[in-house]
This record gives sequence, structure tokens and C-alpha cells, in this order.
Amino acid sequence: MKTLKIVALTAMAVIGTVACKKNGTGGKATLAALPQHHGKPIFGATAYIKFNATELPSDPTNNYDLKIVGGKKEDHVHVENLRYGNYYVYIIGYDSSIFLPVKGGIPVKIKYAERAKELDMIIPVKE
Repeated sequence: MKTLKIVALTAMAVIGTVACKKNGTGGKATLAALPQHHGKPIFGATAYIKFNATELPSDPTNNYDLKIVGGKKEDHVHVENLRYGNYYVYIIGYDSSIFLPVKGGIPVKIKYAERAKELDMIIPVKE
């Protein structure tokens, strides 16, 4: 009887740990990251996503969990199949109106209620 209780508690702990995954891929949420420089859209940007983060990573273009290269004619980067949780989205791109590279990022929280939705998020970038 005591062994059965231990096995049952262990099984519940394992299921609880595995079933409640947050942050990362494998979900149904989509983030449409819209990089903008002074309100102007940036086309062909690249997004670096850090899972379970609310602050800019120390080296965002090397310390990331997911990299998405946007289409050259797209003013956004689609980050698909995300779970609910915290992410830091860092974008690099090129502003053709000033002929300079731009970069920037913000923390993004996908709430449990948003876990199967598409979210549009403006990502401000600067020189």
C-alpha cells in the first residue's frame, strides 16, 4: 500500500511537470513582430527570440533560442507555434530611408488565454 502511494505521487509529479510546459515552441500561438523605426515599417528583418526571458539577453544575436528570418518584402516576422509564457523579442533590420542598420527589442508575454491566437506586436527599433 505504501509503495502504491509512492508510485502514484511520483507519477503525478512527473505528469504535472511535463503537462504544464510554458515558453517555447510546440504551442498554437503566433506572434507577428512588426519592427518600426520612428513609425516606419522595416522590411526583411530578422527576429531573435529568447524563451522565458523578460530582459534583453547579454548577447541577443548569439544567446537566443529561436531565430526567424523575415521575407525581404515583409514588414513583419511571423513567430509561430509558441506556447504561453514570457519571451524577449530582439529584431535587427535595415532602414533603407536612412541607409543604416536598426535594432531593438521588447519583452512579450503570451497569456494563457492567448495561447491559440495571433498577436500583433510593434517592436520599436533604433540606430
